[in-house]
Amino acid sequence: MRVLHVSKEFQPLSSGVARHIQGLVQAMQENTEIELHILAPTIDAGAAPCRVQQGGYRHLWAAVGASDLVHVHGARTPFAASAAFLAWLRGVPVVYTPHCYYDTGTPWRRALKTLWDFTVERALVRAAGVVVLLHEGWVADLARRGLHPARVMIVPNCIEGRRQAVAAGVDRLEGAPALLSVGRLDPVKRLDDVIAALATPPLAQAVLHIIGRGEDRARLEALVMQLGLASRVRFHGWQDDAVSEQMMAGCDAMVLASEREGMPTVVLEALLAGVPIACSDIEGCRSITDAVGWGEVFAVGDIAALSECLSRTARSAVPDTVIEAVKEGFTWQRKAPELAAYYARLVTPRRAVSS
Repeated sequence: MRVLHVSKEFQPLSSGVARHIQGLVQAMQENTEIELHILAPTIDAGAAPCRVQQGGYRHLWAAVGASDLVHVHGARTPFAASAAFLAWLRGVPVVYTPHCYYDTGTPWRRALKTLWDFTVERALVRAAGVVVLLHEGWVADLARRGLHPARVMIVPNCIEGRRQAVAAGVDRLEGAPALLSVGRLDPVKRLDDVIAALATPPLAQAVLHIIGRGEDRARLEALVMQLGLASRVRFHGWQDDAVSEQMMAGCDAMVLASEREGMPTVVLEALLAGVPIACSDIEGCRSITDAVGWGEVFAVGDIAALSECLSRTARSAVPDTVIEAVKEGFTWQRKAPELAAYYARLVTPRRAVSS
C-alpha cells in the first residue's frame, strides 16, 4: 500500500505539523505492508524516516497517481487541498488532518479565511474518507465553522515513546529559575506575556531562554529592550533536537503561553522527559494536561497568573504517574497502528475495483 503524505512544508525541527508527520511515518515504518512517501514544496528533512520529495503543484498529478492513498495535512492550505482534489479526480482515497485553525489576522485576512471555510474547506472535510482530529474538542470546533465530516478519527499529536533519557551531567541554564520556551516565534505563542512576567516579583531573578525562529523575533527583541530585560532573555535561535533536549534537561521549567494550539507536542516532550511545564489554559493544552493529570496551567493573557504558575512550576517535579500516562496515551507506537488499519480499510475497495 503506497501512502503519500502532503503538506505545504516538511521541516520537523521547526514545525509541529511536520513533527506529527515525521512521528507517524517513523512508527508506520515497522509495517512492511505500507510504503510511505512525503511531498512538500519546502523541506528540511534531515534524517527523514522515508522518501521525501521537494515539489510543488506540478508534481502533484504524478505523485498522487502513483499512490494508493493520499493523506493531506494543514487547515486552509491550498497545496494540500489541491492534492486532495486531484486524488478524487484519480479515484484515490483521501485522509485529511487539519491540525489547527488559526483565526487571527487583519479583517481582510479573517474574511478570506471564512470564505475558504464555506467553500474549499467544507468540500474537503465532507469528501475525505476520514478526517483525523487531534482531540475530541475539535469536533465541536469544526461544527461551529459549519464543517461536518462524514467520518472522524481521533489521533492526537504523539511522540516517540522509546527515546533515550538525556545523559547525566548536563550544564544548567542560567537563571533562578531558568525558564525555557521551545517553538516558533509567532504572535499566537504570546511570548510577549512571558517576557512581561519577568518583571513581576516571583520571577525577579529568572532568565528566559528561547529556542526557535520566526517572524515575531524582531518585535520580541524590541520589547525586551523596551522593558530593560536584555540581560534576562536569551534568544538561542534554531537548535537541533540534541541541543534542545540538553537545554530542556538544564532548565527549571518550560513554558507555553499560546492563545491557540492544536495539540502542542512540546508539552508531551517536556512531561515525558520529566521537565515541569507551565501551559496556557486552552483546549489544546487541556487535552493533554487533563488526560495525564498535570495541573500547572494559567489563564491566557493573565501576566500575574502566568508568573505565579511559572514560579510554582519551577519548584515542582513531574510525578512518575504523569510520565506513565504520557507513554500510555500519547506515543506513536500505540496510535499509529490504528491509523494504518484505517488506511487499509479505505484502500481495499479501490483495489477490488481495480482488479
